[in-house]
Amino acid sequence: MTSAGVLEDYSPRALPASAKTYALPDAAGARQLTPVDNASTCVNVDTTWFDKRNVAPPNSFDDLLKPDYKNLFVTPGAPTSSPGLAMLLATVGKYGDPGWQDYWKKLVANGAKITSGWEDAYNVDFTQGEGKGDRPIVWSYDTSPAFTVSGGRSTTKALLNTCFRQVEYAGVLKGAKNPAGARALVDWMVGKQFQAALPEAMYVFPVDSSVELPADWATFAKQPTDPIEVDPKQIAAKRQGWLRTWQDVTSQ
Repeated sequence: MTSAGVLEDYSPRALPASAKTYALPDAAGARQLTPVDNASTCVNVDTTWFDKRNVAPPNSFDDLLKPDYKNLFVTPGAPTSSPGLAMLLATVGKYGDPGWQDYWKKLVANGAKITSGWEDAYNVDFTQGEGKGDRPIVWSYDTSPAFTVSGGRSTTKALLNTCFRQVEYAGVLKGAKNPAGARALVDWMVGKQFQAALPEAMYVFPVDSSVELPADWATFAKQPTDPIEVDPKQIAAKRQGWLRTWQDVTSQ
């Protein structure tokens, strides 16, 4: 979007110092896009499901290919869901290009279920979702364990070695009818009130590190220290091709 020239330069004066951690390089749009929040998506497991059956839960992407976990994993699809796209990118970062293709072939062969979006994967098919589904492994957020707390402990766990970080940005469109209002909105989104509301409203971390997180987050919403990464330039150049190949690979 920044390369298309549709955004004007704008950076809030009161941008939290910690937000600079997520700032884009100048060439990628640092002057047009302001970081607002971040979160990672990762493999999540229903620890109670495995405990009841005395079965060890998976600990890595490789584990999902083992017979022990056949028909137990569900993920949103890459073309129809931003978390699903994040999983595709995580496997690109983990296994390389084209190595990720072989991984997905094996994953599907091991009974992985693919849904249209996160809501279906988590709240319909996942055993700890609202619908109490039948799959105890799901692709979801690193914050998800903070929302499955019972009796002082979380019933789920995010595998932090599988995570891919997503950062959301806000900007001002060129030619906007109310550019002053758009700039004010960006200012508000990095302000204390909006930042403090993000965890419980949007399941994401604020970019303002001075914001106090909900109590359960401090204990159960752990962020990865070394998330899987893919060069943004490579993503921009290859994303559409990867998505087409992903559809071919997962439909075989």
